[in-house]
Amino acid sequence: MENVKDVFFLKNRRVRKTVKNVLSYIFLVLFALFFLFPIFCLLLQSVMPDEELSQFTVFPSYFNFESYKTAFSDLSLLKYLGNTVLLVILNIFGSTVMSSVTAFGLSKVKFKGQNFVFSLILATVFLPSTVTSIPLYAMYLKLGWTTTNYPLWVPLLFGGGAMNIFLMRQFMRGIPKTYTEAAILDGASNFHIYLNIVLPLIKPIMIYLAVQTFFGVWNDFQGPLMYLEEETQYTLSLALYLEYGQPNDPLNVTMAVGVLMMIPCAALFAVFQKQLIEGVSTVGIKG
Repeated sequence: MENVKDVFFLKNRRVRKTVKNVLSYIFLVLFALFFLFPIFCLLLQSVMPDEELSQFTVFPSYFNFESYKTAFSDLSLLKYLGNTVLLVILNIFGSTVMSSVTAFGLSKVKFKGQNFVFSLILATVFLPSTVTSIPLYAMYLKLGWTTTNYPLWVPLLFGGGAMNIFLMRQFMRGIPKTYTEAAILDGASNFHIYLNIVLPLIKPIMIYLAVQTFFGVWNDFQGPLMYLEEETQYTLSLALYLEYGQPNDPLNVTMAVGVLMMIPCAALFAVFQKQLIEGVSTVGIKG
């Protein structure tokens, strides 16, 4: 009798576990479809025929790729791409290299007031961007930077950003002290310790910050809208709104440019997905 009860209990437990897994997968699929639906509409409208753009329809009667041909034939798109890539490179340098140097000083070089300086830097994270945007614009206006792209990358050269410094410092705290102490006993300077010991060990977090910075700069709209006035300085996100997103512009061409702009982010995430997940989990453990 007891064996029968045990078998029934195990069978009932497996059934409950199976039902739970099925319901979880259904929920995750529905959740994914909810977020993928705008991308699905973007792809379909980018190949929608001109005569169907004014109609309330989701699926086009046939695929029209002339919108992509029009987007590729626009030489201005290459100019906007070049401006965006330049900003991406400068911001990645600031967010990875400069933040690693700052974090090294705050984690591996001992000096008085070290924790106070770090707390002061970290406190800037709690300031909303809407509060600081007007004072920053006034400061850049006095410097004569409001018609240039300097406000979009120069600030990162002075430390690398508070949140980037925090993540770098947390990661560096996980590096054993014996590595740096042995180097100091051998007469190595702080520069050599950073370059030859610390830098090779922080590649995972540097890749994580580089990819995150790419996403942020590539999709940034507010910053270029505030500071870039000349059409020759437009980034892709700003040009998508000002040059391709006007009411008189063909909707399918606008959607095609949006798809082209989305491809690098999707490809980068697919390539560095493992590093992104490991970067987040490792930072959490190191802290």
